[in-house]
Amino acid sequence: MLTSNRIINHRRESGQGLAEYALILVLVGVVVIAVLSVLGPSVNLVYCQIIAALGSDLPAQCLTDDITITGSYYDPGLHRVTITATYKGGYDPGVTLTASPGGVMAQQGSGYRIVFNQSCPCTITITASAGGSVEVNLP
Repeated sequence: MLTSNRIINHRRESGQGLAEYALILVLVGVVVIAVLSVLGPSVNLVYCQIIAALGSDLPAQCLTDDITITGSYYDPGLHRVTITATYKGGYDPGVTLTASPGGVMAQQGSGYRIVFNQSCPCTITITASAGGSVEVNLP
């Protein structure tokens, strides 16, 4: 009888361990979802910048916002900022993009570009005359 009680207790403990592992997996899943929902836009921006730097066509997820930053660069030796962007995936002659600080972005190919002197780390806000804005954080 003593042996059968040990077997039953062992099975209960084994089932309890399995339930604990399942609970841990659920909690890890919730944390991953929370982190991705917070960092998702940043990860998407980096992904879009890499694709733009490779010279490929931007996929649809890079074009969901009106303003898409396709490249940003800071030259610490010259204290110079370079930013390239598109409005709805390209250049729209009826829309002006303005960098603050910096000024009005000029047309370059199928998008916009601006180069200006600025000490960084800094945050540059790009605003469209048709509405909407996006921030660029440079180290």
